[in-house]
Amino acid sequence: MIRFIPSLDTHSVRYYFAALLQLLAVVLAPPLLVSLLARDFLYAAIFAALILLVFSLGFLGRRGPTPALALREALVVTALAYLTFALVGTVPFLPLASFWDGFFESMSGFTTTGLSVLELSALPSSLLFFRAYSQWVGGAGIIILSLAVLIGPGRAAFRLYASEFGEEHLVGNVVATARVVVAVYGILTVLAFAAFVAAGMSAFDGLLHALATISTGGFSPRAESIGAYDSELVAGAVTLFMLLGAVSFPLYYFAWRYGWRRFVGDIQVRYLVVLVGTATLLLFALARGDLAALSSTLFHLASAISTTGFTVSDPAAWPAATTLLVIGLMVIGGSAGSTAGGIKLFRLAVLGRVASWSVLRTLLPEEATLSVKVDGEAVNDLEIRQTVSLFGIYLVTAFVSALLLVMAGFSIQEGLFESVSALSTVGLSIGVTSPELPVWAKLTLCLTMWAGRLEILPILVLLHPGNWR
Repeated sequence: MIRFIPSLDTHSVRYYFAALLQLLAVVLAPPLLVSLLARDFLYAAIFAALILLVFSLGFLGRRGPTPALALREALVVTALAYLTFALVGTVPFLPLASFWDGFFESMSGFTTTGLSVLELSALPSSLLFFRAYSQWVGGAGIIILSLAVLIGPGRAAFRLYASEFGEEHLVGNVVATARVVVAVYGILTVLAFAAFVAAGMSAFDGLLHALATISTGGFSPRAESIGAYDSELVAGAVTLFMLLGAVSFPLYYFAWRYGWRRFVGDIQVRYLVVLVGTATLLLFALARGDLAALSSTLFHLASAISTTGFTVSDPAAWPAATTLLVIGLMVIGGSAGSTAGGIKLFRLAVLGRVASWSVLRTLLPEEATLSVKVDGEAVNDLEIRQTVSLFGIYLVTAFVSALLLVMAGFSIQEGLFESVSALSTVGLSIGVTSPELPVWAKLTLCLTMWAGRLEILPILVLLHPGNWR
């Protein structure tokens, strides 16, 4: 079968990958500026050198005519982009960490995961900013940013957009759509920053938490995460914006254009509210109506389903029922079209309808016609196959990752929790992720984070032997 696969268009991959390297040079400008303002001149020099290097490589790689770009090449470019951004992002951490710890931190940042192996108190303000900022960039989507900044309209732009974000256009063409998405993303970030500062955070902490919240990333400058503030007001503001970050960004545009009924009527929003509300009431009942635990329960459930990963208490101390429920919510994740990870709420709806269809199909006569519908819209067979296959691949990946962690000496519960947290790009940890974790286990989690951010398929396409024979 492999011999029938056409050769990969390496010229096309090189050209558009080079465009993303030029984007990386642009992306590194704000950390350079922050380093200069903070008088962290060592890190300013590192960021300046990286900007010069990657821009030069990108400039050299974009020579020649603009090539066409097929979907397979777009998936390969997307997979390589996140890996390369993580590798380049490793360099600023090297003065304070080993290569593998720096790579872990960078991969966790750009994939919007939030797992960390560094001692935060040892990091200068420029690196604290870079951690949160890398999540904001990864959440916006490297491909989306490239379309909004560097790449013009056309089929190539559409392929890159589809490989990262799906195929729904909001306005005119795909580049204009990407700019609308980035604008919505930026507006939500500004609103989150204002809310966090008003709730009691300093301007610097408010900025870093806003970057990490709207991206549903979860990197905090405090070792105790949101629990360091010991404030119900701060926790409430973060809860709100974690959930807003888990809503499809195109939906905000539709709500602005067609009214907020479009927002509250969206099936993914309804699923999000119902799941969080039901899980909160269930744990509240198990806690025998303990009102003191209600707000922290809501916070952690919102953190899990939005795949943000902030905490107000140590997850290792959670009851078994809470841990199990959080694992389920991490698997589900937020809305398709948001920065959240997981299998997504829309796919959950599809899987539920397929299960219902399977039961009804056995009860109805053979000649009866029965289609799978989600929110009144029919789902075609291709979408069903893709949803079921992705869910199956997700479960296999989570199992293999958990198995490897169990082989490293952790319990089944610890291995499963950490692997799902990495694969759904959540960042919650019950003590597995630490500086003492073996290098091969750190690399296992890095691969899991990389695959989870891209929903696995681009990684499989990149590694398929048919591309490299």
